[in-house]
Amino acid sequence: MPARSEVMTRKIILLYNMDSGWPRADQKEVRKLVEKMLDGLQRHGYEVEPIEVYKSLDALDNYDPLEWLVFNWCEGFEGMPWSDHLVAKELEARGFAFTGSGSRILKKNLDKWRVKHALRAARVLTPPSRVMSSEVETTEWEHFPAIVKPVEQHSSIGITYHSVVDDRAALARQIRAVYGEFGQASLVEAFVDGREFHVAVWGNRKVEALPPVELDFSAFSNLYERIYTYECKFVRGSRGMMSIDWYCPAPENNRLRAKIEAAAAAAYRAFGCRDYARIDVRLWNGRPMVVDLNTNPDLHPESVFPMAAEALGLKYGAMAARLVELAMPRLKRKRTLQKSRAKELAAAI
Repeated sequence: MPARSEVMTRKIILLYNMDSGWPRADQKEVRKLVEKMLDGLQRHGYEVEPIEVYKSLDALDNYDPLEWLVFNWCEGFEGMPWSDHLVAKELEARGFAFTGSGSRILKKNLDKWRVKHALRAARVLTPPSRVMSSEVETTEWEHFPAIVKPVEQHSSIGITYHSVVDDRAALARQIRAVYGEFGQASLVEAFVDGREFHVAVWGNRKVEALPPVELDFSAFSNLYERIYTYECKFVRGSRGMMSIDWYCPAPENNRLRAKIEAAAAAAYRAFGCRDYARIDVRLWNGRPMVVDLNTNPDLHPESVFPMAAEALGLKYGAMAARLVELAMPRLKRKRTLQKSRAKELAAAI
Protein backbone atom coordinates (compact mmCIF):
# COMPACT_ATOMS: atom_id res chain seq x y z
CA MET A 1 0.00 0.00 0.00
CA PRO A 2 1.40 3.43 -0.89
CA ALA A 3 2.38 5.76 1.92
CA ARG A 4 -0.22 8.32 2.99
CA SER A 5 1.90 11.20 1.64
CA GLU A 6 1.96 9.55 -1.77
CA VAL A 7 -1.82 9.16 -1.75
CA MET A 8 -2.22 12.83 -0.86
CA THR A 9 -0.10 13.96 -3.80
CA ARG A 10 -2.78 12.53 -6.11
CA LYS A 11 -5.39 15.05 -4.86
CA ILE A 12 -6.07 17.90 -7.27
CA ILE A 13 -8.44 20.86 -7.01
CA LEU A 14 -9.38 21.93 -10.54
CA LEU A 15 -10.03 25.65 -10.05
CA TYR A 16 -11.80 27.50 -12.86
CA ASN A 17 -13.72 30.75 -13.16
CA MET A 18 -17.33 31.36 -14.11
CA ASP A 19 -19.27 34.59 -14.62
CA SER A 20 -23.01 34.80 -14.00
CA GLY A 21 -23.22 37.45 -16.73
CA TRP A 22 -21.91 35.16 -19.46
CA PRO A 23 -24.42 33.79 -22.00
CA ARG A 24 -25.73 30.37 -21.05
CA ALA A 25 -24.04 28.83 -24.10
CA ASP A 26 -20.65 30.17 -22.95
CA GLN A 27 -21.14 28.80 -19.44
CA LYS A 28 -22.05 25.43 -20.91
CA GLU A 29 -18.92 25.49 -23.08
CA VAL A 30 -16.68 26.24 -20.08
CA ARG A 31 -18.13 23.33 -18.11
CA LYS A 32 -17.66 21.07 -21.13
CA LEU A 33 -13.96 22.03 -21.26
CA VAL A 34 -13.64 21.42 -17.52
CA GLU A 35 -15.09 17.93 -17.99
CA LYS A 36 -12.41 17.19 -20.58
CA MET A 37 -9.65 18.40 -18.26
CA LEU A 38 -11.19 16.49 -15.34
CA ASP A 39 -11.37 13.29 -17.36
CA GLY A 40 -7.78 13.69 -18.55
CA LEU A 41 -6.40 14.11 -15.03
CA GLN A 42 -8.50 11.25 -13.66
CA ARG A 43 -7.22 8.95 -16.39
CA HIS A 44 -3.73 9.69 -15.09
CA GLY A 45 -4.63 8.53 -11.60
CA TYR A 46 -5.55 11.81 -9.92
CA GLU A 47 -8.44 12.38 -7.55
CA VAL A 48 -9.90 15.63 -8.85
CA GLU A 49 -12.34 18.07 -7.24
CA PRO A 50 -13.63 20.74 -9.66
CA ILE A 51 -14.35 24.10 -8.00
CA GLU A 52 -16.14 26.91 -9.79
CA VAL A 53 -15.01 30.42 -8.85
CA TYR A 54 -17.16 33.54 -9.05
CA LYS A 55 -16.16 36.32 -6.64
CA SER A 56 -14.14 34.51 -3.97
CA LEU A 57 -12.17 31.40 -3.10
CA ASP A 58 -14.28 30.63 -0.03
CA ALA A 59 -15.02 27.19 -1.46
CA LEU A 60 -11.43 26.25 -0.58
CA ASP A 61 -12.08 26.65 3.16
CA ASN A 62 -12.68 22.92 3.60
CA TYR A 63 -9.51 21.80 1.82
CA ASP A 64 -6.15 21.24 3.49
CA PRO A 65 -3.38 22.98 1.49
CA LEU A 66 -0.94 20.28 2.61
CA GLU A 67 -3.11 17.58 1.00
CA TRP A 68 -4.40 19.26 -2.15
CA LEU A 69 -2.58 20.78 -5.12
CA VAL A 70 -4.54 23.41 -7.07
CA PHE A 71 -4.65 23.19 -10.86
CA ASN A 72 -5.11 26.91 -11.38
CA TRP A 73 -7.26 27.32 -14.48
CA CYS A 74 -8.84 30.46 -13.07
CA GLU A 75 -8.50 33.64 -15.14
CA GLY A 76 -9.87 35.97 -12.47
CA PHE A 77 -12.81 36.94 -10.29
CA GLU A 78 -16.23 37.86 -11.64
CA GLY A 79 -16.47 41.52 -12.60
CA MET A 80 -12.70 42.06 -12.26
CA PRO A 81 -10.93 41.88 -15.65
CA TRP A 82 -7.31 40.71 -15.62
CA SER A 83 -7.46 39.60 -11.98
CA ASP A 84 -5.68 36.27 -12.38
CA HIS A 85 -2.86 37.63 -10.21
CA LEU A 86 -5.36 38.29 -7.40
CA VAL A 87 -6.52 34.67 -7.55
CA ALA A 88 -2.90 33.53 -7.30
CA LYS A 89 -2.25 35.97 -4.45
CA GLU A 90 -5.13 34.53 -2.44
CA LEU A 91 -3.99 30.97 -3.15
CA GLU A 92 -0.57 31.95 -1.81
CA ALA A 93 -2.14 33.53 1.28
CA ARG A 94 -4.11 30.35 1.91
CA GLY A 95 -0.94 28.27 1.65
CA PHE A 96 -1.81 26.31 -1.49
CA ALA A 97 0.70 25.13 -4.05
CA PHE A 98 -0.71 25.61 -7.55
CA THR A 99 0.13 25.24 -11.21
CA GLY A 100 1.46 28.16 -13.22
CA SER A 101 3.18 31.39 -12.34
CA GLY A 102 2.88 33.12 -8.99
CA SER A 103 1.03 36.36 -8.31
CA ARG A 104 4.04 38.64 -8.77
CA ILE A 105 4.84 37.39 -12.27
CA LEU A 106 1.18 37.28 -13.30
CA LYS A 107 0.76 40.91 -12.26
CA LYS A 108 3.97 41.89 -14.05
CA ASN A 109 2.66 40.23 -17.22
CA LEU A 110 -0.28 42.65 -17.25
CA ASP A 111 2.06 45.44 -18.39
CA LYS A 112 3.51 44.94 -21.87
CA TRP A 113 6.26 47.48 -21.15
CA ARG A 114 7.48 45.50 -18.13
CA VAL A 115 7.64 42.42 -20.35
CA LYS A 116 9.72 44.37 -22.87
CA HIS A 117 12.03 45.67 -20.14
CA ALA A 118 12.68 42.15 -18.83
CA LEU A 119 13.46 40.85 -22.32
CA ARG A 120 15.86 43.68 -23.10
CA ALA A 121 17.62 43.34 -19.74
CA ALA A 122 18.32 39.69 -20.58
CA ARG A 123 19.40 40.58 -24.15
CA VAL A 124 16.51 38.66 -25.71
CA LEU A 125 15.85 39.98 -29.23
CA THR A 126 12.62 41.98 -29.39
CA PRO A 127 11.53 44.78 -31.77
CA PRO A 128 12.22 48.43 -30.85
CA SER A 129 9.34 49.86 -28.83
CA ARG A 130 8.17 52.75 -26.70
CA VAL A 131 5.17 53.61 -24.53
CA MET A 132 3.21 56.64 -25.79
CA SER A 133 0.06 58.33 -24.54
CA SER A 134 -0.14 61.41 -26.79
CA GLU A 135 0.67 62.44 -30.35
CA VAL A 136 3.39 64.79 -29.07
CA GLU A 137 5.49 61.72 -28.30
CA THR A 138 5.34 60.46 -31.88
CA THR A 139 7.72 63.07 -33.31
CA GLU A 140 10.86 61.06 -32.57
CA TRP A 141 9.51 57.67 -33.64
CA GLU A 142 11.27 56.44 -36.77
CA HIS A 143 10.34 52.76 -37.10
CA PHE A 144 7.61 52.26 -39.71
CA PRO A 145 5.51 50.32 -40.22
CA ALA A 146 4.65 50.15 -36.52
CA ILE A 147 2.02 48.34 -34.50
CA VAL A 148 0.08 50.06 -31.71
CA LYS A 149 -1.11 47.96 -28.76
CA PRO A 150 -2.91 48.99 -25.56
CA VAL A 151 -0.17 48.61 -22.97
CA GLU A 152 -2.36 46.89 -20.36
CA GLN A 153 -4.78 44.76 -22.39
CA HIS A 154 -4.53 41.10 -23.28
CA SER A 155 -6.08 38.44 -25.53
CA SER A 156 -5.52 40.83 -28.47
CA ILE A 157 -8.12 43.25 -27.10
CA GLY A 158 -7.54 46.55 -28.88
CA ILE A 159 -5.68 44.89 -31.76
CA THR A 160 -7.50 45.56 -35.06
CA TYR A 161 -6.62 46.04 -38.70
CA HIS A 162 -6.06 49.72 -37.83
CA SER A 163 -3.30 48.81 -35.36
CA VAL A 164 -0.55 48.67 -37.99
CA VAL A 165 0.41 52.19 -39.12
CA ASP A 166 2.92 53.50 -41.64
CA ASP A 167 3.37 57.18 -40.76
CA ARG A 168 3.25 59.56 -37.80
CA ALA A 169 -0.23 60.85 -38.61
CA ALA A 170 -1.69 57.34 -38.51
CA LEU A 171 0.35 56.59 -35.39
CA ALA A 172 -1.08 59.64 -33.62
CA ARG A 173 -4.63 58.65 -34.63
CA GLN A 174 -4.24 55.14 -33.29
CA ILE A 175 -2.72 56.31 -30.00
CA ARG A 176 -5.72 58.63 -29.56
CA ALA A 177 -8.09 55.77 -30.41
CA VAL A 178 -6.51 53.46 -27.83
CA TYR A 179 -6.59 56.13 -25.14
CA GLY A 180 -10.19 57.00 -26.00
CA GLU A 181 -11.36 53.39 -25.78
CA PHE A 182 -9.27 52.07 -22.91
CA GLY A 183 -8.02 55.15 -21.07
CA GLN A 184 -4.44 53.90 -21.21
CA ALA A 185 -1.19 54.43 -23.05
CA SER A 186 -0.04 52.43 -26.08
CA LEU A 187 2.96 50.23 -26.60
CA VAL A 188 4.28 51.31 -30.00
CA GLU A 189 6.50 48.67 -31.58
CA ALA A 190 8.28 48.28 -34.89
CA PHE A 191 6.07 45.94 -36.91
CA VAL A 192 7.77 42.74 -37.98
CA ASP A 193 6.16 41.61 -41.23
CA GLY A 194 7.55 38.11 -41.06
CA ARG A 195 6.50 34.57 -40.26
CA GLU A 196 4.82 34.21 -36.87
CA PHE A 197 5.28 31.32 -34.45
CA HIS A 198 3.67 30.66 -31.09
CA VAL A 199 5.90 28.56 -28.86
CA ALA A 200 4.70 26.61 -25.84
CA VAL A 201 7.38 26.39 -23.16
CA TRP A 202 7.34 24.48 -19.89
CA GLY A 203 9.65 23.62 -17.05
CA ASN A 204 11.37 25.19 -14.08
CA ARG A 205 14.99 24.28 -13.46
CA LYS A 206 14.98 22.52 -16.81
CA VAL A 207 13.14 24.55 -19.45
CA GLU A 208 11.85 22.94 -22.64
CA ALA A 209 10.35 24.61 -25.71
CA LEU A 210 7.74 22.46 -27.41
CA PRO A 211 7.44 22.26 -31.22
CA PRO A 212 6.48 25.74 -32.51
CA VAL A 213 3.08 26.40 -34.04
CA GLU A 214 3.10 28.62 -37.15
CA LEU A 215 0.29 31.01 -38.04
CA ASP A 216 0.03 31.19 -41.81
CA PHE A 217 -1.12 34.64 -43.01
CA SER A 218 -0.57 33.89 -46.71
CA ALA A 219 -4.29 34.45 -47.42
CA PHE A 220 -3.75 38.14 -46.64
CA SER A 221 -1.91 40.24 -49.22
CA ASN A 222 -2.44 43.44 -47.23
CA LEU A 223 0.35 44.20 -44.75
CA TYR A 224 -2.13 45.58 -42.21
CA GLU A 225 -4.11 42.34 -42.08
CA ARG A 226 -1.21 40.00 -41.35
CA ILE A 227 -1.76 40.19 -37.59
CA TYR A 228 -3.59 38.05 -35.05
CA THR A 229 -6.41 40.39 -34.01
CA TYR A 230 -9.13 40.00 -31.40
CA GLU A 231 -11.53 39.22 -34.24
CA CYS A 232 -9.27 36.42 -35.50
CA LYS A 233 -9.27 34.85 -32.05
CA PHE A 234 -12.86 35.18 -30.92
CA VAL A 235 -15.32 36.17 -33.67
CA ARG A 236 -16.65 32.96 -35.19
CA GLY A 237 -17.00 33.12 -38.94
CA SER A 238 -14.76 36.18 -39.25
CA ARG A 239 -12.39 36.32 -42.20
CA GLY A 240 -9.41 36.25 -39.87
CA MET A 241 -10.56 33.16 -37.99
CA MET A 242 -11.47 31.35 -41.21
CA SER A 243 -8.38 32.31 -43.24
CA ILE A 244 -5.44 31.77 -40.89
CA ASP A 245 -3.97 28.27 -41.08
CA TRP A 246 -1.98 26.66 -38.27
CA TYR A 247 0.94 24.27 -38.69
CA CYS A 248 2.74 22.23 -36.06
CA PRO A 249 5.55 21.37 -35.89
CA ALA A 250 7.00 24.29 -37.81
CA PRO A 251 9.14 25.40 -39.52
CA GLU A 252 10.44 22.48 -41.58
CA ASN A 253 14.01 23.80 -41.35
CA ASN A 254 15.39 22.18 -38.19
CA ARG A 255 18.10 24.80 -37.71
CA LEU A 256 15.59 27.65 -37.85
CA ARG A 257 13.25 25.77 -35.53
CA ALA A 258 16.06 25.39 -33.01
CA LYS A 259 16.68 29.16 -33.13
CA ILE A 260 12.99 29.89 -32.54
CA GLU A 261 12.82 27.45 -29.63
CA ALA A 262 15.99 28.90 -28.10
CA ALA A 263 14.59 32.45 -28.31
CA ALA A 264 11.36 31.34 -26.66
CA ALA A 265 13.17 29.51 -23.86
CA ALA A 266 15.39 32.55 -23.26
CA ALA A 267 12.33 34.80 -22.97
CA TYR A 268 10.70 32.34 -20.56
CA ARG A 269 13.73 32.39 -18.27
CA ALA A 270 14.18 36.16 -18.56
CA PHE A 271 10.66 36.86 -17.34
CA GLY A 272 10.73 34.31 -14.53
CA CYS A 273 7.87 32.14 -15.81
CA ARG A 274 6.91 29.09 -13.80
CA ASP A 275 5.63 25.72 -15.03
CA TYR A 276 4.40 26.91 -18.45
CA ALA A 277 3.96 29.90 -20.77
CA ARG A 278 3.51 30.78 -24.43
CA ILE A 279 5.99 32.95 -26.30
CA ASP A 280 5.06 34.66 -29.58
CA VAL A 281 7.88 35.09 -32.10
CA ARG A 282 8.18 36.70 -35.51
CA LEU A 283 11.08 36.40 -37.95
CA TRP A 284 12.91 39.59 -38.88
CA ASN A 285 15.45 38.90 -41.65
CA GLY A 286 15.61 35.31 -40.46
CA ARG A 287 16.16 36.26 -36.81
CA PRO A 288 13.57 35.28 -34.18
CA MET A 289 12.17 38.37 -32.43
CA VAL A 290 9.99 37.92 -29.34
CA VAL A 291 6.84 40.04 -29.74
CA ASP A 292 4.75 38.81 -26.80
CA LEU A 293 4.83 36.59 -23.74
CA ASN A 294 1.86 34.97 -22.00
CA THR A 295 2.04 33.43 -18.54
CA ASN A 296 -0.62 30.79 -17.79
CA PRO A 297 -1.69 30.68 -21.47
CA ASP A 298 -4.91 29.26 -22.85
CA LEU A 299 -5.33 25.49 -22.46
CA HIS A 300 -8.39 25.13 -24.67
CA PRO A 301 -8.03 21.80 -26.53
CA GLU A 302 -7.69 23.65 -29.86
CA SER A 303 -5.13 26.19 -28.61
CA VAL A 304 -1.36 26.29 -29.04
CA PHE A 305 -0.28 24.46 -25.91
CA PRO A 306 -2.28 21.24 -26.45
CA MET A 307 -1.41 21.36 -30.17
CA ALA A 308 2.31 21.54 -29.39
CA ALA A 309 2.06 18.84 -26.73
CA GLU A 310 0.31 16.53 -29.17
CA ALA A 311 3.18 17.05 -31.62
CA LEU A 312 5.34 15.45 -28.90
CA GLY A 313 2.89 12.55 -28.65
CA LEU A 314 1.14 13.82 -25.51
CA LYS A 315 -2.66 13.72 -25.41
CA TYR A 316 -4.65 16.35 -23.52
CA GLY A 317 -4.69 14.48 -20.21
CA ALA A 318 -0.96 13.75 -20.40
CA MET A 319 -0.27 17.45 -21.00
CA ALA A 320 -2.35 18.40 -17.94
CA ALA A 321 -0.64 15.73 -15.84
CA ARG A 322 2.75 17.12 -16.84
CA LEU A 323 1.74 20.57 -15.56
CA VAL A 324 0.74 18.96 -12.26
CA GLU A 325 4.10 17.20 -12.08
CA LEU A 326 5.90 20.52 -12.57
CA ALA A 327 3.99 22.08 -9.66
CA MET A 328 4.14 19.09 -7.30
CA PRO A 329 7.63 19.77 -5.86
CA ARG A 330 6.28 22.99 -4.35
CA LEU A 331 3.64 21.06 -2.43
CA LYS A 332 6.26 18.59 -1.23
CA ARG A 333 8.46 21.46 -0.02
CA LYS A 334 5.53 22.87 1.95
CA ARG A 335 5.04 19.50 3.64
CA THR A 336 8.72 19.16 4.43
CA LEU A 337 8.75 22.64 5.96
CA GLN A 338 5.64 21.83 8.00
CA LYS A 339 7.22 18.63 9.35
CA SER A 340 10.41 20.51 10.21
CA ARG A 341 8.47 23.14 12.12
CA ALA A 342 6.49 20.46 13.96
CA LYS A 343 9.72 18.77 15.04
CA GLU A 344 11.18 22.06 16.23
CA LEU A 345 8.04 22.77 18.22
CA ALA A 346 8.06 19.31 19.78
CA ALA A 347 11.72 19.67 20.72
CA ALA A 348 11.04 23.01 22.37
CA ILE A 349 8.30 21.62 24.63
